[in-house]
Amino acid sequence: HTIIGYALYFFTYSTWKGRNIYMEDLYVMPEFRAHPCACFLLQIGLEKGCTQMKFSVLDWNQPAIDFYLREGAVDLTASEGWHVFRFEAEAMRRLALGQAGD
Repeated sequence: HTIIGYALYFFTYSTWKGRNIYMEDLYVMPEFRAHPCACFLLQIGLEKGCTQMKFSVLDWNQPAIDFYLREGAVDLTASEGWHVFRFEAEAMRRLALGQAGD
């Protein structure tokens, strides 16, 4: 056996679509990227009854963006206006304590 990459994923739930798989990180060695085994994460999602696979791509990673779009992914920022946000630890603390933001 040869390890050709890794995936870090977890399951989420959509109010509108049901169970989802979220791909946090994915790496496949370049020489294996065209091989069908690179789609194992999609297979896991389908086997677990997921209706969608969601993930984020950094705006500078144009080769990945082009690949995902070519394979049928939808850019939610462009098509639906979704924006991805996060709270860092200090902002979480302030919010949890009811303190006003900056």
